Amino acid sequence: MEKQLDIAAQRATGMIDWLNDKLTSYRLMLYFLLALVAWAILGSFFRQVPYSWNEIAISAIWIVGIAWGANKSISKFLDIPANKESYLITGLILTLILAPPKNTADFAVLAAAAAAAIASKYVIALNKSHIFNPAAFGALIAGEVFHKYPAWWVGTKFMTPLVVIGGILVLRKMKRFTMAGVFLAVFLLYLVFGTSFGGSLHFLWLELISTQVLFFAVVMLTEPLTSPAKLNYSLLYAIVVGFFYTATKLKLSPEETLLLGNLLTFLLARNRRYQLKFISRVREADGIYSYIFSTPKGFRFKAGQYMEWTIAHNKTDARGNRRYLTIASSPTEPGLMFTIKQPLPASAFKQKLSELKPGDKILAARLAGDFILPPDSSKKIAFMAGGIGVTPFRSMIKYAIDNNQPRDMALIYSASSPDELSFQRLFDDAGGAGLKSHYVTDGHVDKAKIKSLLPDYKERIFYISGPYGFVNAVHKALLELGVTGRQILTDYFPGYGT
Repeated sequence: MEKQLDIAAQRATGMIDWLNDKLTSYRLMLYFLLALVAWAILGSFFRQVPYSWNEIAISAIWIVGIAWGANKSISKFLDIPANKESYLITGLILTLILAPPKNTADFAVLAAAAAAAIASKYVIALNKSHIFNPAAFGALIAGEVFHKYPAWWVGTKFMTPLVVIGGILVLRKMKRFTMAGVFLAVFLLYLVFGTSFGGSLHFLWLELISTQVLFFAVVMLTEPLTSPAKLNYSLLYAIVVGFFYTATKLKLSPEETLLLGNLLTFLLARNRRYQLKFISRVREADGIYSYIFSTPKGFRFKAGQYMEWTIAHNKTDARGNRRYLTIASSPTEPGLMFTIKQPLPASAFKQKLSELKPGDKILAARLAGDFILPPDSSKKIAFMAGGIGVTPFRSMIKYAIDNNQPRDMALIYSASSPDELSFQRLFDDAGGAGLKSHYVTDGHVDKAKIKSLLPDYKERIFYISGPYGFVNAVHKALLELGVTGRQILTDYFPGYGT
């Protein structure tokens, strides 16, 4: 039964990952918000939302236009790389929570809210990392300064189905289900014990689908740069924001509760943003290159973790100018390195990377990830790498070597051809650290191959990393071999080829 449940769950999450595969987190959020605005416009024709289609459209165009102007001018003045999707996301969130303008004064207030939201990312910041959720800050300015309080009109029953569908995709993409779930649990507990609940499940259901709480949880609470990356801090953050959100005696608005949570993140688990200098580029294999950057003073990370990398680029494409990439170097090495596959034609992000010269700068932020070595070095490990998914294993294996930390490690490294194998010399020389390397150059890893190369597979912890198709196939094969879900960790690389 456990195996069947694991396979069913894996198929369900696999479908979501397939939908997410070609989009960055920011681009997914942008499309989600655009879909909500379009859905609201459709609903206006059937009087399912409180505003007409032209009011919604005018509001969106005005707010996004002001956000664009503010983002362009401030980033240029301060010489800070700007993310094009960022101002669009902020503008669309404000569109969905602020009432459309009715007169000239309303237009002025919305302009002030949008400009303040964008400015907060650059001005209220430390080490190039903003502290407060921009949309929440803009909404606060609209309410507290100009007395145009957010309507949160996105919280209607008509909008709920799309909020739920898009929310599932977003939370899966950003690995934020636990954070959002804890926040919603605090909200429901308040309804049960802090209100005249009366045991009515219908009452709980109406509160979920007829308020802004779902949108708040999946869109605003999870904003990457103003919420904690580490699990323990993210749970504390969700509980604190949930408490303030439901504490009626404090009379706090949703945006105020979020800003308080952002402040807690800043004080306890600040997501630092680093400006790194480019050092060099190294060809690792056919079409695969490593990029090495300076290491910030005092920077610490664990082998296998990743960061968000942003490169200044005026001509971005559908995938934007940000990527979440694993740090391929070990904490024991000088410099921070990530490794990418660079096909032709490459994305605008990777084209810009290839043009970097020594001394050029890139922004790195949001160090995170629990795809790391187990603390118990006696545990047997199997690394299953597909293509460029080998990068976290390069970091882990190098770390074990440099720390004279022998482990029982096995690596099955799958590539389309021998010419696409990266770091092979390092892996071949890592026998002294306990590594047994197996190279599969036909791109196919199945149950028979796993059993043949790893006779003790049921005793091992499996780490699977690579493109969606590879991770999905290996995960399924392991479950069918009788390996339990608790023995499997996955880290797939969405859209890794571009």
